Amino acid sequence: MPKDGSITRTRILDTTTQLVLENGFAGTTIDHILEKTEITKGAFFYHFKSKSDLAFHLMRHFADKDMSVLDQVMNDTNELKGDSLQRLLAFVDWFIAEFKDLSEPYTCLYASYLYEPEQFSQETKQIVTDAILIWRKELEDLLNGASEQVPNHAEFDITSLADHFTVIMEGAFIVSKAINDPSLTATHLKHYKRYLELIFAVDQ
Repeated sequence: MPKDGSITRTRILDTTTQLVLENGFAGTTIDHILEKTEITKGAFFYHFKSKSDLAFHLMRHFADKDMSVLDQVMNDTNELKGDSLQRLLAFVDWFIAEFKDLSEPYTCLYASYLYEPEQFSQETKQIVTDAILIWRKELEDLLNGASEQVPNHAEFDITSLADHFTVIMEGAFIVSKAINDPSLTATHLKHYKRYLELIFAVDQ
């Protein structure tokens, strides 16, 4: 029976993700990957032509997981589709719940890549850009819906407020790692939620 190559490929991608988050991409060598995955160099190059090729597929793998999370939270809040404001707040609550009980700080591969732009092709960097713009669009849609539902809301810029969610997340990941405080991301998302409640005059 032939071996399932997809298992080896996924193991390489998952292992490399952890190594890059710990050491950066430049600091992660193919030898490190081989040691951690316990595969041969031939097996590695069967799946990836070069380290640059690995970088592209690594980010594609991470972005696919990221999009799956976005799909999940939109699906989990779908029952509130008729109440745009509550769905917006439930969207933020979903991530507060996700991050509030972390045992160690979360690290994002997007940030790791953007620290070392010279290491990656334009195609690889475009994956990060596309993912961030998809998150922006989903938040813009939620904010637009809430704005229509509550026309007398405080003034705000929809695009920058949509981006602010990602800015908080990525910034909190960095700071929480710097001071070793896993709870920091959830705490700052609570601030974001409270800001939304103030904008839309939500009664407490």
